[in-house]
Amino acid sequence: MRDAILNRVSTRTFIKEEFTMKNIAKIDSILKELSLIKGPFGNSFEFTFSLNTNKDGKGQKIGTYGLLKNVPAYVGGVCENTLESIVDFGYVFEHIILELTEIGYGTCWLGGTFKRKDYRRNLNENQIIPAISPIGHTASKRSFVDRMLRKSAQSDNRLDDSKMFFDYDTLQPLGENGSIEIKQSLCLIRRGPSASNKQPWRVYVENQVAHFYIERTPGYAKPLHYDIQAIDMGIALAHYDIGLQFFNKKPLFKSVDAKDIEGKEYILSVQY
Repeated sequence: MRDAILNRVSTRTFIKEEFTMKNIAKIDSILKELSLIKGPFGNSFEFTFSLNTNKDGKGQKIGTYGLLKNVPAYVGGVCENTLESIVDFGYVFEHIILELTEIGYGTCWLGGTFKRKDYRRNLNENQIIPAISPIGHTASKRSFVDRMLRKSAQSDNRLDDSKMFFDYDTLQPLGENGSIEIKQSLCLIRRGPSASNKQPWRVYVENQVAHFYIERTPGYAKPLHYDIQAIDMGIALAHYDIGLQFFNKKPLFKSVDAKDIEGKEYILSVQY
């Protein structure tokens, strides 16, 4: 999983292919396995696999406003429209994305650029589809739209560590402080995907505890009517968790009476 984090890039251009029953069975097994795990706030989810075709009633074309090319299938799920549930969805779905990466598939987080009614109708009250992902094998050459999207989102650019990771006591950039386990795990957060590459996660380290805060982008994605940046926090927590487990540490998620920090909203703490 750690290698998958380091190697993965978002894929919007896929080779033309039709999935075999063997492909579908393997993907289904990953979705079933990951539906059993819980996010940091204790929520679990059911995930679905959909062929991107309208032939023979086996699937339905999903509109993505021309932003993707040659998508053979999608994976996705639903959650409650609460901050805790959306954070957990981001955490669990990122594990699915990384599992798919490990077995050679290309993926791309889609939050606001697909037609939700094409994916699933008749949601229960307060249910949302926070995100889905195309799945397929990456084409050797990106489409023009793919290249432009990546450039406009500055997907290859990451914030400096000094703007994301801090000492909890002084509120100053973490610098050389922190154990090797924590610092390496923070590096994995830095590699995380986020909506429009906003990277809203802010982590304040206190000994063996990392306090996760969100620095919201004002007015961002208002038309979606849900907290899309909460997904990003779930992804950050997933990467940090994977980083600690690489060092054989067992992360403990917990809510604490954390400091009020101007311009930041406390989400959760992780201790090992």
